[in-house]
Amino acid sequence: MSEQPLPVKYRPRIGTRHPMALPVPALVGITDTNALASRACNAARNSVAENLFTGLAVTGRSNTYISAHVPGELVRHLADVAEGHPGLDLREAERVLWDDIMPLVPVVDLAVGDYLHPRIQAVRRADPVLPVRLRGDPDDLGTAALAEFLAPAVIISADSVFTRFGLANSVADTWLPLAHRLLQAAGYEATLTEAAYALELAVRLVAVPASAVVGAARRHPLAALGIGAAIAVVAYQAGYSRRDRLRAAALEIRRVAATGIEAFGNATDAYGKARQALRVIEPYGTPTVEELAARHLARVRRPLPLDDLVAALEAAGHAVSSAELRDATSRHPAFWARAGQPALIGIGRIARLSPAAIVSPGHPPRR
Repeated sequence: MSEQPLPVKYRPRIGTRHPMALPVPALVGITDTNALASRACNAARNSVAENLFTGLAVTGRSNTYISAHVPGELVRHLADVAEGHPGLDLREAERVLWDDIMPLVPVVDLAVGDYLHPRIQAVRRADPVLPVRLRGDPDDLGTAALAEFLAPAVIISADSVFTRFGLANSVADTWLPLAHRLLQAAGYEATLTEAAYALELAVRLVAVPASAVVGAARRHPLAALGIGAAIAVVAYQAGYSRRDRLRAAALEIRRVAATGIEAFGNATDAYGKARQALRVIEPYGTPTVEELAARHLARVRRPLPLDDLVAALEAAGHAVSSAELRDATSRHPAFWARAGQPALIGIGRIARLSPAAIVSPGHPPRR
């Protein structure tokens, strides 16, 4: 599958370390074998850094994940995809894939029940007597199930099976531009998230000293009055209270505010258009405890202490006890625990495969 060049290249200007600070739900990307192999081959052939999946990881607002079957398919089929890129050195494509891309695209293992979600059952139907528009593909069931498990999510794929069943709105000719729309939206979200976090932090920093000053003034009213009078005298002598200086300061504040509001409006408008272009798989039905935990961990993309995860879910309106959360995450294969004080819970694993790591019947080891 050869990619068409994009008319505009977009790189996120800023990433966020506080992905949950923005009240808009963060999207995650779910991708498949062909998309990953295609991006690796394209970057290797053009001797450039891969900037889609690595760019999504940089933003911190749209982490990308894959189903457990994808690493094995990559080992078996990367050479097939590379044939569509004349002159490509397969070893360089393997290096880009396993060293640059895959460390940023974790594998999330699913339980058997996750594959039985009612909204994705049509993907399992592959009877050749069915018309193409109703025909699914069991090979894509894991990708669809993972998108449901981590919803809200966007499937980044060229496979039309997801479009046929309303899980995506891209096919071979349109998947890459739409994937870059996700990157663009994630970049704007990261910028807005950092702004929201900075504003919240500033309010806290100002509110705490201000409340302390008010409390001190109430306890020592005469001292507060004297300090206030001294500040007023110093400001008058320095000329800060003159009418022309006050007017100039007001004009400057108005100009800066107008510029900021205009820039914010432009960014918000562009963000809205980028996000509206995406087909989002929204959460369906009442979420399980496993889904609640997985969706939060997939967005913060770092392991959390059990109590912190409980508090985060409670802040989002989900009352889950520590015992329930510990039990749910310990029995589901998507999660892992790290011993320590405190113990940490994380999601996903990094696929770092040796050349002979995965061998399936009829396929020799990679050499």
